[in-house]
Amino acid sequence: MNLYELKENYLKVLELIESGEEGLEDTLESINDAIEIKADGYARIIKNLEGSVTALKAEIDRMTDRKKSIENNIERLKENLKNAMIETGKEKIKTDLFNIKVADNPYAVNVIDETLIPEEYFKVEIIRKLDKVTLKDDMKNGQIIKGAELTQGKGLRIK
Repeated sequence: MNLYELKENYLKVLELIESGEEGLEDTLESINDAIEIKADGYARIIKNLEGSVTALKAEIDRMTDRKKSIENNIERLKENLKNAMIETGKEKIKTDLFNIKVADNPYAVNVIDETLIPEEYFKVEIIRKLDKVTLKDDMKNGQIIKGAELTQGKGLRIK
C-alpha cells in the first residue's frame, strides 16, 4: 500500500472510531505502524537524494572552476598571439585552416574622474522595493498593515 492509501485508510478508520464504531483501535494502530515504516523509507530516499544534490553541487563547482581556468588560458593565448603579431608587423596571417587578423575594437569610454563629467551624462534611477523583513517584523509586533498578512506554513525536517 502506498502512503496516500495508508493516509486515506487511517482517516477512514479514525472517522469510524469517532462515530462510535468499536474494535478498530488495533486496525488504526497497524495503519499507524505502516505509515511510520513508509515515513522511514521516504526519509531514507530523501537523505540519499540530498547526498546526490551535494555531490552534484561539488561537481558543478569543480567544473565551473575548470571552465574558468580554460577561459583564462584562451584569453592568455589570444593576448600572446595578438602581441606577437603586432610586434612583428604581421597583422594578417592566413593558414590552411584559419584566417587570423588583428583588428581594431569598437570605441570604449575610459572614465578617469567621474566628478568632472557633466550631469547631463548621468541617468537617475529610482528603485521601489518592498522591505519584507521590516514589514514582517512590524506585523509580528502586532501592527496591522492593509495588503499583507502573516502566514506560517509547515516544513519537514529529517534528522
